[in-house]
Amino acid sequence: MGSPEVSSSSVNEGFDDFTIPLSHPFYVHPSDSPAIHLVSPQFDGTGFVIWRKNMLVALSAKNKLGLIMGRVSRPQPDSLYYHFWERCNDIVIAWITNSLSRDIATSVMCYETAKEIWSDINERFGQSNGSKYIQIQREISATSQGSSDIANYFTKLRSLWDELSTAYVGPVCSCGALPTFIEQQKIFQFLSGLNESYSTIKSNILMMSSLPTLSKDYSMLQHDEK
Repeated sequence: MGSPEVSSSSVNEGFDDFTIPLSHPFYVHPSDSPAIHLVSPQFDGTGFVIWRKNMLVALSAKNKLGLIMGRVSRPQPDSLYYHFWERCNDIVIAWITNSLSRDIATSVMCYETAKEIWSDINERFGQSNGSKYIQIQREISATSQGSSDIANYFTKLRSLWDELSTAYVGPVCSCGALPTFIEQQKIFQFLSGLNESYSTIKSNILMMSSLPTLSKDYSMLQHDEK
C-alpha cells in the first residue's frame, strides 16, 4: 500500500487526521452508497457464470476487485488504514448482498469480510460449471472445418472459446504465463481442425520460430483461401 497523505494536523481530538489517495482501493467515493445495486437481476441460484462476470466487471470499475480476490490484505487493527478498510469492506459486502436473493444473502451474513462471502458463493455455485467446462472442451476438440469456409469455421471456434472462458470460475493467474499458454492452445486447435488442403500453409506456420498471433493466422489463411 502507498503511504498515507498526512495533513498539517496529525492528530485531531484523538483521531489521526489523514486521507488516502483517490486511486487507493480503500478510497470510498461520496457517491458509493451501500444501497447501490451493482447488477441486476439478483442472483437466485441460476445463471451464476453471467452474474459472476457482471459482478467482477462492476467491482473492477469501482476499484474494489482486490478486496474479494485477495490482492488487498486486511490491515492490522492498529494500522492507520484499518478504519478505511473496515468501511470499504462493509460497503462491498452490501453491494454483494444487494445483488443476491434474500435466501442466499441471508446464508452469507455470518461472514465478516467481502472476500469470505465471495469465496463461499463461488465454492457453492461455481462447482456445477465443471461439467459444462469439460463438455465445451470436448466440443472444441471435435470441431473441424469440414464444408465450412475459414470465416465460418473460425467463428464457430471463437464462439466455443468465449463460452469456455465464461464457464471457467477457478483462480486467475496474473503472471502472464497462463494467458500465453491459452492463446497458443487456441492456435493449435484452430490449425488442427483445418482441411487437408491447407496442410502446406499450416506446416509453414507451425515451423515458424515464433508463432504468429491467432488473428494473424486467421488473416493468412483467409488470404490463402481467396
